[in-house]
Amino acid sequence: MDMLSILIVAGILVLCLLSVGIGMRRTLDKRAVDIQRTDPETARALREARRNIDQGRGLYRR
Repeated sequence: MDMLSILIVAGILVLCLLSVGIGMRRTLDKRAVDIQRTDPETARALREARRNIDQGRGLYRR
């Protein structure tokens, strides 16, 4: 493969990863809104999980 092909493939991979990341964030927000009335505690936990992801925190709090 020449350099241009490698750059095109890398660009496509980056765009795919961005779309997955944005989709996951929207999913957490949408779920929090959907269950706010029935289970506010879980909705709060989902919003906190999204904030932790945005701040780069993983499974373990730092």
